[in-house]
Amino acid sequence: MLVRMGIKNFALIEHMQLEFAKGITIFSGETGSGKSILMDAFSILLGERASSEFIRHEKDSFLIEGAFDIAGDTALQELLVNKNILVEEDTLILSRTFNRNGKSQILANDQVIPLKALREIGTYLADIHGQYSNQQLLLPDTHHIYLDTYNDDATKAYENYVVAYTDYASAKRQLETLREESAQRIRELDMLRFQIDEIEEAQLQTNEDTAVSEELEKLDNYEHLQSTISSCYDGIYGGRTPLIDGLNSITNEVTDLVKYDKDMEEIAELLRSAYYQLEEAGQALDRYRDSISYDEERYFYLQERDTLIYNLKRKYGDTIEKILAFEEMAQTRLELLESEESEESQLVERVETLQTQAVQALERLTKIRYAHHKEITDALQQNLTQLGMPKAKLEFVIEGTEILSPLGASRIELLFSANAGEALLPLHKVASGGELARIALAFKSVFNKATRKTLVFDEIDVGISGDIALQVAKQILQLSSGNQVFCITHLPQTASVAKQHYHLHKVEEEGRTISKVTILSEEEHVAQIARMMSGQSFSDTALETAKEMIQYFQQELL
Repeated sequence: MLVRMGIKNFALIEHMQLEFAKGITIFSGETGSGKSILMDAFSILLGERASSEFIRHEKDSFLIEGAFDIAGDTALQELLVNKNILVEEDTLILSRTFNRNGKSQILANDQVIPLKALREIGTYLADIHGQYSNQQLLLPDTHHIYLDTYNDDATKAYENYVVAYTDYASAKRQLETLREESAQRIRELDMLRFQIDEIEEAQLQTNEDTAVSEELEKLDNYEHLQSTISSCYDGIYGGRTPLIDGLNSITNEVTDLVKYDKDMEEIAELLRSAYYQLEEAGQALDRYRDSISYDEERYFYLQERDTLIYNLKRKYGDTIEKILAFEEMAQTRLELLESEESEESQLVERVETLQTQAVQALERLTKIRYAHHKEITDALQQNLTQLGMPKAKLEFVIEGTEILSPLGASRIELLFSANAGEALLPLHKVASGGELARIALAFKSVFNKATRKTLVFDEIDVGISGDIALQVAKQILQLSSGNQVFCITHLPQTASVAKQHYHLHKVEEEGRTISKVTILSEEEHVAQIARMMSGQSFSDTALETAKEMIQYFQQELL
């Protein structure tokens, strides 16, 4: 229950402090006096979207504060505990500021909270109904809500179906996405398998490309190698003066000189070493000449191998290491795609299971909808009879569907007829503004549960008058027996049910228009109702009528 509210620099409101009690509080005033602005402020305090347009001219920001008595509201108190908001003496104080730069600060018992948290808290504190709420009755897409929130069984059945359908729809989308990608995945799998097979069949060895290239170079120059080696060997051992013999003779002569000069020993040693190295080189040339041969089959094999390695390098990397790394990467990707094929099979099973669960949940929901729809319309018609519409008839059309959908039906719509003998037609086609206001109030009465929420009616009685307005006021009064109710009204009948009556008016101060609020005394309350009936110059008769109307509603409470 809202205990008090403070507003500063909000539209026409410069500064306003209000205190509230249980029961019904009426807000009256001329058009433009600030009544709806007051409700805008309350809505913003509870999490509605704020705008710099609400900031009073030449001010930098607005401030809205509200203190709520939350004693006994265990659900809200549990929510606040979960959000680490400390509550003392069963009081919750909300505060919201908003500046021209679009920056906002929201406090709950002096603790900063995000807008999302404020909106969640706000759903526990108030339920606002106005002309916009009436307009929602004209939207067929919202009509299922009345069936699906009628009682705990209906709410639970609908929530269970929404969860089941959401899970099914999500899994189905995943499956469709996998299947849409299936053709591309198959093509990629084929390509990967071809690439891996091509590389594996090559049986590449590290540095093989270098070895093949070097062996091909040797075979390409086989004849040149053979002739050159033979010529060199012959130069060492053959001919009239073999090189080896000449070097040996020189070595012997220099060695003989050592006996004359010891310094020649070093030179002699060099010559002996050269002789042995020349001899070893000659033998090596002979061995190499014997080791090489030209194998035409080997030559063709190496050419094929060289071509294969070249083509693989062109496709997969310019070294054998890079080719093998590509194969490893392709293998990893192949395993991933193959796992997705397995995932698709598992997902098909999951979709089938979730579909079965959603169908079962829908069957339960549909059964409850059919069980409740006439009970709801009968109660609505009973309320409408009290509101001066005895011939009105309402009926829910529920058209099932074999295809699962968010709604759980192909159509759920409320049909309406105001007069006997007229066909039932969609509500948005036949209901007038006054009829719509009464239907909205009937819904609120039927669905009313004593809560700790503040019920706000923002000109819900628009478009009606006379005895009908009297009945509407009576319904609002009945709602106030178990709830705190705020009601903005232009009708004297509705104003007569007030336990507390605030009157708003505009004044001009220093060239600026300001909205002011006054809490009316009992005499002022009577006078204001007379004024609402007859205008500023009301008569004694109007004053007596106002008193009688107030007394009438006081009797209704007994």
